[in-house]
Amino acid sequence: MPSVADGLQTSVGLRFWWRTFEGVQDLFAEGHGEEGGADDPLPVKTYRGLPRHVLLEPAPRIGDARWSFEAFRAAHPSAAPRLDALDPRTLSALLYWTYGVGRIELGPHAVWPYHRMVASARCFHPVELYVWLAHPAGDLPAGCYHYHPAHHSLTRLREGDVPDAVCAAAGVRAGIGLLVVSAWFRKTAFRYRDYAYRLCAQEAGMTVGNALLTGAALGLDGRVHHRFDDTVVNRALGLDGREETAFAVIDLAPAGEAEPLHAAERQRPLSACALPAIDPRHVRTNRSPSRTWSGLTALDLAARLTGPGAAIAPESFHLPARAPGPDGALSLVVPEAGPGGVELSAALRARDSGGRMFLPAVRPLAAGRLTSAVRYALEPVSSDHTEAPCRPLVDAYVLILGVDGISPGLYRLEAGAASPALVRLPERDWRAVVDMLCDRTPAVNSAKADAIVFLTAHRLAGERWFGARGYRILHQEAGIVAQRVSVLAAAAGLSVRVTNGYHDAMVRDLIGVHAAHVPVFTLVMGRRRPTAQYEPQLIW
Repeated sequence: MPSVADGLQTSVGLRFWWRTFEGVQDLFAEGHGEEGGADDPLPVKTYRGLPRHVLLEPAPRIGDARWSFEAFRAAHPSAAPRLDALDPRTLSALLYWTYGVGRIELGPHAVWPYHRMVASARCFHPVELYVWLAHPAGDLPAGCYHYHPAHHSLTRLREGDVPDAVCAAAGVRAGIGLLVVSAWFRKTAFRYRDYAYRLCAQEAGMTVGNALLTGAALGLDGRVHHRFDDTVVNRALGLDGREETAFAVIDLAPAGEAEPLHAAERQRPLSACALPAIDPRHVRTNRSPSRTWSGLTALDLAARLTGPGAAIAPESFHLPARAPGPDGALSLVVPEAGPGGVELSAALRARDSGGRMFLPAVRPLAAGRLTSAVRYALEPVSSDHTEAPCRPLVDAYVLILGVDGISPGLYRLEAGAASPALVRLPERDWRAVVDMLCDRTPAVNSAKADAIVFLTAHRLAGERWFGARGYRILHQEAGIVAQRVSVLAAAAGLSVRVTNGYHDAMVRDLIGVHAAHVPVFTLVMGRRRPTAQYEPQLIW
């Protein structure tokens, strides 16, 4: 593989990595757009003149948050839920708990009032969610629909089951249907310009992760497809491919049946022209010139593919496992509640980012709470990376600051269905990193956190296997892990704040990795103090 220095001169993808990490201060110096005025993009994409279907009230309880994890299913094989088709009530629950509006902040200081089930930078929510039903769901015909979270409704874009062209383009079976996660860049780029690509990819990953959690709780398996023919999928959904483009396709199947489409079964991908073009009209309220985020557009166009790719070697994305030090490893396999003991809907209701000014409560955290938040973080995901589910393509490190019975310091999270553990790394000056986090993100008092989780990605491996698409794929992989941690932490009574305000070189030095490994997520974990923010949950 090329060195980072070589790649910065020759690779569109690696140049963008550098620009949004090592060069981020120069990037921000180019300026930001204004927010808070009448010209802001709508927080929810709204179509005009198309059939709309109001969904049923979502179920208040949907199932255990841990059914998407291989180790938990293996421990309770006879209790796992299974769903063979989407009926109207299950479809409502799937969409609402994946990306619905969970609470609304009220009052004169509610700058970002609409909170969904996943964290979003400034609550811009650039991700759009589409569902393609392979079969009717009650009175709802088979077809392609856009989900409107504010109205909890579907807008029909196409009628009919999933076309062969889409199945071939994405390598999916589409037995029950598809979820498609897109990024509408303008919703974030009007403010953050080129940096918005990172935020869109992060949120897309967290949304995918939440769809997997929700689907599994209901009895569905989801297989994630990162590599597909962009032209075909975008045409199918009526996306222009520049302002909005598909980022991930999730193939839905009954639990235990999310199998890949083997090479021998794949037909030659049909031309996008096999699908009649559609041009669904939606409301546009922002007139910022797209040339102000031309670097974002250039990277996304360079990342285009013409169909599914070959299986990758996941081990090339990870550092070798660390041998336990003299203190041994902290096992994460501890007794826990059985099926039904961690209700996903309750965890999603409780999930938050600690408030606008996150000042964690200072008192020792019980070790069991931390264990339950991180033990499943690196469980395998079914995706188009390999035929069998594989571990997410990121490494995870936990800086423990205030956990009862665990010495403060940096630990690496070692994956393993049978024996996940935290392995203590040699002493480093972690206090300097905490000081830096407090300085870079004053809205979060990281020094009072119980723990801080760092997720790192191997950008050279991403470039080798995915080319320019590696940037968004690795951020999405990290987003899946971040959502798992956020949700399970919420179930344990903790808030998790996602922050990109850190000096990446200092975090790399703390962890002890070279420049190919980039910290792509920082998760500050702690207990939220009472604040003056009034955020009532939506009650149906």
